[in-house]
Amino acid sequence: GAPGTGKSYKVRELLDSVDENHQETITFHPDYDYTSFVGGYRPVSLKNQSGEDNIKYKFVPQVFTNMYVKAWQDTEEHFYLVIEEINRGNCAEIFGDIFQLLDQNQNYTVTPSSEMKDHLIDVLGSDHEGVVNGLKMPRNLSILATMNTSDQSLFPMDSAFKRRWDWEYIPIDYKKSDTNPSSNFKVYFASGDYFCWIDFIKAVNTKIKSNPNLGMDKCIGNYF
Repeated sequence: GAPGTGKSYKVRELLDSVDENHQETITFHPDYDYTSFVGGYRPVSLKNQSGEDNIKYKFVPQVFTNMYVKAWQDTEEHFYLVIEEINRGNCAEIFGDIFQLLDQNQNYTVTPSSEMKDHLIDVLGSDHEGVVNGLKMPRNLSILATMNTSDQSLFPMDSAFKRRWDWEYIPIDYKKSDTNPSSNFKVYFASGDYFCWIDFIKAVNTKIKSNPNLGMDKCIGNYF
């Protein structure tokens, strides 16, 4: 939806009763990549027998791998990975081969890198369902994401990636009611005069929508 329509707020409402240990929230950006999302080799400081620091490279899991492991270790609970501003990152690069796991048919498996496989064997065991035949999406792990339609030109998503998601459009709400808190917003002048925020954005958005260079995607949302 347009900026300020309450997309992130709706996600927080959905997860309000979920234990904090069962959810993670990240924000994509242009420098975000596969190693930031899934994991990869990174330098770590390890002490040797003499107590001296040695720099070695080892696989360091990141948010997706950590949530993947948590979900497989506790299949009775549900886990959620929230991605804010998903289209501000290059999804094809960030997800890599992991995007295949997002298919509605969750029987797909993906062969992990050797270092990731070694990590999963260490924490899950070599005969675990989540590693024995490759990566397999646990049914108790859901990924939720938000995006501003006005930013969809940053990193366009291909149709193969898009079709793996259920989409919900969050519209701008111009109704004045108790269920729309923004309808009570007022903007005051020093003189004491004021105007209602809902009336303001409705008038401004009428202008924006009529401009062929702007359109619906550039409208101002309730909480802009």
